[in-house]
Amino acid sequence: MLGDYFAQWLNAINLYPSWQAPLVLGLTLSSMLLFVLLSFYISRRVLKPLIKRTIERMNGITLEATRLERHALSSHIAHLVPAVLLIVLVSFFFGTWPPLELIAAKVTWLYLYVYIGLTIAALINLMTAIYALHYESSNLPYKVVSQLLKLVIFVVVMILSISTIIGSSPAFLLSGLGALTAVLLLVFRDAILGFVASIQIAANRMVAKGDWIEMPKYGADGNVIEVALTTVKVRNWDNTVTTLPTYALISDSFKNWRAMKESGGRRIKRSILLDIHTVRFVDADEMQRFKAEPSLQRFFTEQEFVDITQPDLTNSALFRGYIEWVLHNHPQINQNLMVMARQLQPTEVGLPIEIYCFSMDKNWLNYEKIQSDIFDKLLAILPKFDLSAFQRIGSSKNASDLLG
Repeated sequence: MLGDYFAQWLNAINLYPSWQAPLVLGLTLSSMLLFVLLSFYISRRVLKPLIKRTIERMNGITLEATRLERHALSSHIAHLVPAVLLIVLVSFFFGTWPPLELIAAKVTWLYLYVYIGLTIAALINLMTAIYALHYESSNLPYKVVSQLLKLVIFVVVMILSISTIIGSSPAFLLSGLGALTAVLLLVFRDAILGFVASIQIAANRMVAKGDWIEMPKYGADGNVIEVALTTVKVRNWDNTVTTLPTYALISDSFKNWRAMKESGGRRIKRSILLDIHTVRFVDADEMQRFKAEPSLQRFFTEQEFVDITQPDLTNSALFRGYIEWVLHNHPQINQNLMVMARQLQPTEVGLPIEIYCFSMDKNWLNYEKIQSDIFDKLLAILPKFDLSAFQRIGSSKNASDLLG
């Protein structure tokens, strides 16, 4: 025993007997601390480059991307080495003091349990980071699985730690958990619901990282940046982040725009409201005037969407034919999908002429530009057909009042 060796050494130098006991304990504790620090330093110096070289051998893995995970793993493993050695040598250090040996053994076991759990959790984090680098677009809920595994590890470490403190077998502790089932279900309610929801989400491919979803109940409208065990994070278009429960994607309704991105186009569905008082029949003289208009000459030459010879032709029908001609000749409109200009039910705010087609460019910025360009052209051409858009005029003040 190390304490006996120090006691014999102090007796050999004829130190006062009253000083020997505290000095022996102090020297033993100092030796143990020095041993722990030295073993930790050596293990850290050996393990850190070893883990780095192991990851370097994995093709496609950048060290910078896994730097935090590597550091945590090597640090936690380095703590395991002195803990294991101390458990083996606890009798050597504290055999002279049986009560102190029992306390030191329990503390060391607790220390070991904690760092075993942290090491496994760090290893899971490293594997998750490597998987994310290789399979960034994977629909598998790997983050959910990793969080669930870490939760299980936490529970196991907690049970082992409590059983060590009270000096009972973990089986005895587990046998008493039946009465706490309701409490555990309440504590881990979100985790359980989130895990079940994650399985359904992954199995049905309902939501994946990168999807654009809308969930007005939670104020979410943007791209999914993380699907975790208990929460889903959505980066909204104003760059705010909305966090919603994972199980809400199962229990509540939401809109996923992934199908639009995977389809042949993004839908344009918008109406122009015509002033119904400007809709009328077109006679022969007016038809000749329309054909002579420079901006409409190509339309009358190429169009095949309206019979311009029919006697009861209206200017709104001509305008609808013009819309379809524009859409069919637009390079960014998908001609393999529906292309249509239709008249809707007249309302108190005018006659709606709805444009229904699909933009081949699904990028939001480009889509809005294509849509705006089309409607700018259609609104500008309205007077050429002797039509005007309906616009409500305010009755409280006119422009001169506002300026004056």
